[in-house]
Amino acid sequence: MKKQKGFSLIELLIVVAIILIIAAIAIPNLMRSRMAANEASAVGSLRTINTAEVTYFTNYGTGFAPLANLGGAMERRPATTSQLRSREARAR
Repeated sequence: MKKQKGFSLIELLIVVAIILIIAAIAIPNLMRSRMAANEASAVGSLRTINTAEVTYFTNYGTGFAPLANLGGAMERRPATTSQLRSREARAR
């Protein structure tokens, strides 16, 4: 009888099943860790913004305008002919 080399199909299926079980346990923990890291980053950013605002107020005696007063995106106007020509020139 010839001795076969390699793994049988059952052995490979068992290994794949074990990997899937480990992944099913690890992925939710990874997602929770990622959410916690994002929240910690957001808190750090808010602290930085607050520190900058306090420093600005201390130096200049006035605070920032509310974000709503800063305005939104500029309204889009159609490009003029000269603007279109300059864009074409830059593209070349």
